[in-house]
Amino acid sequence: MNAIMTVLFGPNRGVNVLSLDWDHLIVLDACRCDIFKNVYRKFFPSATEFKCIISSASSTMEFVKKNLDNNIEKELKDIIFVNSNPMIDHVLGARLEKLFHKYIPVWRNHWDSKIGSVRPEDTYYVALRTYVKNPGKRMIIWFLQPHYPYVDKRFNHINALGREFMNRALHYVTSSNNLLTLAKIVKNLLRKGYLCAGIPDKICEYVHRTPSEIIKAYIVNLLSVLYYVKKLTEILPGKIAITSDHGEAFGEPLSKLALPLRVYGHPSRTRVPSLIQVPYLIVENGISRHEAIRRALRHLIHFFTTQTRGGEV
Repeated sequence: MNAIMTVLFGPNRGVNVLSLDWDHLIVLDACRCDIFKNVYRKFFPSATEFKCIISSASSTMEFVKKNLDNNIEKELKDIIFVNSNPMIDHVLGARLEKLFHKYIPVWRNHWDSKIGSVRPEDTYYVALRTYVKNPGKRMIIWFLQPHYPYVDKRFNHINALGREFMNRALHYVTSSNNLLTLAKIVKNLLRKGYLCAGIPDKICEYVHRTPSEIIKAYIVNLLSVLYYVKKLTEILPGKIAITSDHGEAFGEPLSKLALPLRVYGHPSRTRVPSLIQVPYLIVENGISRHEAIRRALRHLIHFFTTQTRGGEV
């Protein structure tokens, strides 16, 4: 299957962001670089660096398999991983506990089954608590947004089209059978004339008919998560990198060799620009560790008095 993808899209020359220079890494799941580029200045006007980089993957499962390799394991021993995406657990399982200094699966205690996701404020809250308890450690903080479903109530009618899709991610069983995966892709292409993965089939049909509303919902999801990411960059000290595991396709051509075929969502091994071009933004926060802890505690107290959230880190 990899040989077929190489013929279609060329060789994989993606960047492993886990090996780059940062103190804290914030991952926005399924974030396109072109859309991020149009909105990030509103939240990070003093960012020191921004560029689009090429991800080594076009899906979360592919991302973790390719980036968490043996060569990087020793660099992760001093890092705490705060993760809201259950798919990563399904791919790596018990290995997560061995890879990192500490692994915190936010989704286990904060999954909102009404929308089928972890809300960005809950990931933010757990990240703050984690930092206060471990101020000397680097962190990877993985938000589920801007990935579908859409947290704004204005788009509940869209979420209803695939209400159980994300909830099934809690019990997903991964397959290592490349031939079976390829067969599913071919069947999908022949039946519908386009490739869809990573989001519900009904959402793909919806965006195929009315792409503008889905794109609007996606942008609102991105703005919702950036509100909390901005707060983190004002609290966590040092060099903070903001990036993504992969992008999101809204009907772009699959390849120059298959012009009539369109792609939606984020299928694995599909190297079209909308899926592999992801943001890499650097924000420098020069505050001391003492001041960072003070700010974190203040935000936690405010959050605790205004929200009712369950679960322990």
